[in-house]
Amino acid sequence: MYKQIKPDMIYHYFDQDLDLIYEIIELVIDLNIQDLKNLMPLYDLGEITAIKQKFHKTKPVFGFLGATEINEHIEKIEADIPNLFPLYHKDLFQKLLELEDDLQSFLKKIHH
Repeated sequence: MYKQIKPDMIYHYFDQDLDLIYEIIELVIDLNIQDLKNLMPLYDLGEITAIKQKFHKTKPVFGFLGATEINEHIEKIEADIPNLFPLYHKDLFQKLLELEDDLQSFLKKIHH
């Protein structure tokens, strides 16, 4: 089924409002996921604070989606971004692709 999201949590947090769910998920895909998929240039520039801010902004949103595995991965990297980001970047990127696929599939399922 889904690798990274929990549909029951999405329905619960957004009170079964399919229009709201659709809008929120589109924003998450367009903003949050794209932001995190494009962190390597920031890392290369030494912008550790910017990476930390993007992680901090995104974790609650992912929580509403039930994407706890990604949040745990982000928290692991956050513990030492300068040293851990290059080690775990590929894994994070893969999990983001899975999340994006899950959300796209979920949107198709609820599209009315």
